[in-house]
Amino acid sequence: MTVKGEKRSEEIIKSLQKIVGRECVTSEVTDLYAYTRDASPVEGVLPLAVVKPATTIECSRILKLANELKFKVYVRGGGTSAGGGGIAFQQDSIILDTTRMNKILEIDEKNMSVTVQAGIIWSTLNEELAKQGYRVPFWGPESAYGATLGGSLALASMSSQGVTEAGGTYNQVITLEVVLPTGDILRTGSDTLPNAGKFARVCNGGDYTGIFLGSLGVFGIITEVTLNLEALPNVARYIGVVFDTWDDGIDFVLKILRVKAIPKSLNITPGERSVRSSWNVDGQCGFRIVIEEADDELAERKERIIRKIGVELDGYFPEDGDKKVEEWWKKMFLRLVTAEKEYGFAAHACHKIPLHKLPIAVKEAEEYFIKTHRVEEQGMKMSLGAYVSDQRPVVGFYPFLFFKDYPEVRKKAMEIWEGWIAHAITYYGASPYWMGWVWTKNLMPRVRPEYIDFLKKLKSAIDPNNILNPGVLV
Repeated sequence: MTVKGEKRSEEIIKSLQKIVGRECVTSEVTDLYAYTRDASPVEGVLPLAVVKPATTIECSRILKLANELKFKVYVRGGGTSAGGGGIAFQQDSIILDTTRMNKILEIDEKNMSVTVQAGIIWSTLNEELAKQGYRVPFWGPESAYGATLGGSLALASMSSQGVTEAGGTYNQVITLEVVLPTGDILRTGSDTLPNAGKFARVCNGGDYTGIFLGSLGVFGIITEVTLNLEALPNVARYIGVVFDTWDDGIDFVLKILRVKAIPKSLNITPGERSVRSSWNVDGQCGFRIVIEEADDELAERKERIIRKIGVELDGYFPEDGDKKVEEWWKKMFLRLVTAEKEYGFAAHACHKIPLHKLPIAVKEAEEYFIKTHRVEEQGMKMSLGAYVSDQRPVVGFYPFLFFKDYPEVRKKAMEIWEGWIAHAITYYGASPYWMGWVWTKNLMPRVRPEYIDFLKKLKSAIDPNNILNPGVLV
């Protein structure tokens, strides 16, 4: 680094220290290296510094400083992004770590909502809400013991934890407080009126909350969130069922949706390999169904309807199936960690597709990973899963590639992983709901040109100096 570069770095670090305090800024190389990885195989560049603000005002001052001194800012939550997020991709940049912004600000029982700082960890929020008899209807991704709420919103995370009935993180949001790349502070929804309160999302001119959800933090730093609440359930029922054919399995889902017997979670074990692994029987698809309700009568009615539909379609209910579903459900936030402990690091390729395309996606994934790239012969493991989302015939499909995280193995796994993402996008229109750098670089060249043009214009208008998360989306 040149003397000029050293002086510039010193100026940036000292200025950041004035904003948040010396103890909340680090430029120690050992600390910085810890911020070059997230929960994916992707590696970022070494940032100049890491800064940990505690308030929206401090975030605002940091971004105003970045515009003044022309350095880049990459935002990080818990570091559990599985696609290259929360790490720096350009030199002369800093990491803004949101984890000090971790307070529950208000539990509003009259509006059935909770307002929190965006750096709070999901598991902490879940534990505190449970003490009051509440939860968010979707209560966190698989990484809930480490993921921040703001990071999950920026990535539009989903998983089986309530997504069938309630949708993913994005459907829980009522209002946001966001620091724009210029340092300006914006509130969305009903909170745009000072005397209105935080009770409605789509109002006062449109759904501008949605701009910031799933956009990888390129349009602003989410600092405060108001979310829906629901009462904790009193009753739970569990059903495991397997179908010989995809036609019957898809019909099973459609009939449940049509009669509105929506379970909390409708998880799918897709394909013969997954069915054999999960249920120890033969079949083309299986389902883990979780019903959670306020009382026995509601739960029993849903269970009776769902089982009847399964019987009418010749579904097979494994003898220990219900118990397996219950065990699977109660380990919801430990499933991925347990798998990684056994099989190695995981490269995720989660995306949304219509339900009717799931058999195609499963066939393609098995062909790609098992037959073409012979991952099992290379000591890797591929697994497939899916779940029904948003009370609609839409699924989140999640192929995982597990590998031992040694440099050469990681390099090969990266090639296979990226190749699959490009193939899935091109062949059957895989649409990622959470994203990161790996998805972006493969997705954006394949979307309609007018969409890219719109994103670039929006980014330029909101972030004229291209300060915030540059290169992550556009």
